Amino acid sequence: MTNTILIQKPRDDLVEERPKGCPSCGSTSLFFDPVRSELVCDSCGLVLGTQPVDPGPDWSPFNADAARAGPPESVLLADGGLGNTMGSGARDAAGRSLNANEAARFTRLRRVNQWTRLRGTERSLTGALAKVSHLASRLALPQDFRERAAVILRKALKADLARGRSMDAIVAACVYLATRALGAPRSLQEVAEAGEVTVHRLAATAKLISRETKVATMPPKPTDFVDRFASALAVSPEVREHTFTLLADHAEQLAMAPPLGAAAGALYLAAEVEGEKLKQSDVSRVAGVSEVTLRKYYKALKQAKPTPLVEAA
Repeated sequence: MTNTILIQKPRDDLVEERPKGCPSCGSTSLFFDPVRSELVCDSCGLVLGTQPVDPGPDWSPFNADAARAGPPESVLLADGGLGNTMGSGARDAAGRSLNANEAARFTRLRRVNQWTRLRGTERSLTGALAKVSHLASRLALPQDFRERAAVILRKALKADLARGRSMDAIVAACVYLATRALGAPRSLQEVAEAGEVTVHRLAATAKLISRETKVATMPPKPTDFVDRFASALAVSPEVREHTFTLLADHAEQLAMAPPLGAAAGALYLAAEVEGEKLKQSDVSRVAGVSEVTLRKYYKALKQAKPTPLVEAA
């Protein structure tokens, strides 16, 4: 049995030859406008024509078993984006109106197709993945965070961790673990408030999912929050750099400190040193800590001595 090799015919009849110069002014400086899909002369502005559409195949003509495919598989969809759905409407493919019997028949077929195209786990994933996208939008998280949260959610449901637990807490815990795994952590208070769950339930659920699914996450550091807090408070780049310097110089003293409190105290002290006025209420609100905690680590950093650098032998 031999494999059939696709032979591509000449493309000269499919693609028009691009003009070499402008017939009006003779200029050879031509550019293609991707917005209007037009070839324009750079000298006189004459439109020489639109870019022709290439109807040829997307693959190399020498690839065996070549076939067109749709969009790539997505973890944000319950069926991976590989399923199909029956559209709703009162007309058939030819545009003719459906009578009552045909409309009722297609309604039943549409309902059966909706329930049979997803397995048991995928049915529960449909609503859970929608909650992941909604929570990620409220936290202003980009696409890669949503995909990582969806992967963790699939592992949690496969391990049967959702039985007897709130799906809101499961989703919030997956988003929280995704932010920590990708190096841009959000605090428990932020995720709990956006996910409308309690901090205690979120922390317990995140600990359970991390242990059972073996999700590798690093503990958050104060430096992970500095950029976000500095942007929210609109401080200068000098204050931002001074904050990183303070946290690096006093890393040993802040080893056991909560990262949010340490970041807030260092940012407030750096702003004071650089001559910028910040209100304690604003810094504590952005950081999600109390003003007492802010003052505690502000005073600790102000009175502490920098950690001496250890030279390598």
